[in-house]
Amino acid sequence: MRKNIVLFGLIGVLVSPLGVISCKPDYETEFEVKTLIVPDKSLAPVFFPLEGGEAIAEVETNVALTGWSASSNATWLSVDKKEGKVIMSAGSNDTYAPRIARVTIEYGHQAYYINVSQTGKIPILLVDGERKGIVKSVSAAATTVSVQVTSNIVLDHILIPDTVDFVHVDAITDVEGSMDEKTVTFKIDQNLSRNARYSAVTFQSSDNYNHTASFVISQAGMIFAEIPLTEDMLSTNAQEPREGPIKNLIDGNPGTYFHSAWSYSIGVPHFFQVTLNDPIEGCIFWYQNRNASGGEPIDVLIQVSTDGEQWSDLSHISAGLPRGSSSQYESAYLAADSPFTHFRFTVNKTSSGTAPRHFSIAEFRIYAPE
Repeated sequence: MRKNIVLFGLIGVLVSPLGVISCKPDYETEFEVKTLIVPDKSLAPVFFPLEGGEAIAEVETNVALTGWSASSNATWLSVDKKEGKVIMSAGSNDTYAPRIARVTIEYGHQAYYINVSQTGKIPILLVDGERKGIVKSVSAAATTVSVQVTSNIVLDHILIPDTVDFVHVDAITDVEGSMDEKTVTFKIDQNLSRNARYSAVTFQSSDNYNHTASFVISQAGMIFAEIPLTEDMLSTNAQEPREGPIKNLIDGNPGTYFHSAWSYSIGVPHFFQVTLNDPIEGCIFWYQNRNASGGEPIDVLIQVSTDGEQWSDLSHISAGLPRGSSSQYESAYLAADSPFTHFRFTVNKTSSGTAPRHFSIAEFRIYAPE
């Protein structure tokens, strides 16, 4: 009896592994890959006309409609998500500028972008009938200049370069009988230089910042005439007796020179002055240093007078005066408060030291506006 029990146990052990191997699982697993694709042809930029419209982007996906998204980053462009597509809609563009937007189609970490633009109304902005190329030429005197601006957009920006300080907007007035025309007037300061100067003026609108019109103001320089000087018009408080008579200032020879006193001393700065035959209201002066170094003026005071007794300061020049031998200097235009007949050139400092100290100059000229 014991042998039979053992045998049956062995048979059970042998059968048991075979039974496990032959068993089938009681479930099956299937994995569905979720995808979303926007075909290349649907990713091409979309262009809407002025009146707007609709465009469709195809979407190939096995994701439920609620599982993916479509959005626009601009309020003017709406999107409507449907099975297998996204509908993009734009209304009429009532502005004078094109507008742009971007549509984003997303699922998980996937994102597709479609660029969308729409044409705007055609802006009109003209200066005297042109967008550019107009030049307004004016004299050196203080004056005004006007242009006629034609525009169907708001005219709210008039741009003058920061480096220009002689042009100022004066007035903007409507042209009678016209809805789209205005007259814009500018004040132009007097040009106190020999040189012409220029300024661009640009009109711009917040309706369309990229659509501009411009013109150029060209202002002539002042015209000056040299005042003929004679020896009897010149004088000085410190003539050096051993060299450099004052008449050398106007002899037209840069090899000669005027020299103030060095063989004796005086207790005030040295000067020379010019007595004019006729009064002037302002002037430019020019001089040339002698052809040997030393004694060049580097700080001067310019004074004027109506009687040669009472003097007023016209200009103090302490920078920019030349130090080299035979070097030349021409001043800016110096305008006086009232006409004068006497001009004084006082030297406060030279390249050799502080006044009272001698100086020398080879040639001197004075110019007045014509």
